[in-house]
Amino acid sequence: WTRAEVLRDGPFWVVCSGVLAPAFIGTSVFFHQVHLAELKGWTGTLVAGSFAILSLTTVVVTLLTGRLIDRFDARRVLPFFLLPLALGCLVLWAGDRPATAFAFMGLLGLSYGISSALFGALWPELYGSRHLGAIRSVVFALMVFASALGPGLTGWLIDRDVGFETQLLAMSLWCAGALVALTLVSRRLGRREL
Repeated sequence: WTRAEVLRDGPFWVVCSGVLAPAFIGTSVFFHQVHLAELKGWTGTLVAGSFAILSLTTVVVTLLTGRLIDRFDARRVLPFFLLPLALGCLVLWAGDRPATAFAFMGLLGLSYGISSALFGALWPELYGSRHLGAIRSVVFALMVFASALGPGLTGWLIDRDVGFETQLLAMSLWCAGALVALTLVSRRLGRREL
């Protein structure tokens, strides 16, 4: 597939609705971590320490996911990468104990780890490898845009009295909706030939 053909393909945009979620949500939480710590009554040391869980989980899960993709295929793994992120946003929305920070970072690391392995394999499976660079450049540009949009939009909403915790609930619902859409589209893509 050429880049132009991919951009006209409806399933590509459905997949992007999920692909963009970790970039948007992760960057929003990282950017507003001081505000979040104040809301939850956490120290900066606690929040900083939770990043170790994120890193460790991401590395381990990336390696494990690569084996799963080799055994099955990226289309079958696709619907599952947002489940930990949806749960993580729910945990962060509802909890305020110190363990909540570690639980969220672990769940975020699960989604980051799955997506790190998944997105390298998904695009060639769906669209072939001839124009892979052009296709990946579009996806990467969209991820950078989502990453940049996240902190600004969430900050703007905070300034308009839409609490960050309320936004976390909305982010969880976004992930859940995208998970359902990805499940449906992955079945459809499984029946499609390149």
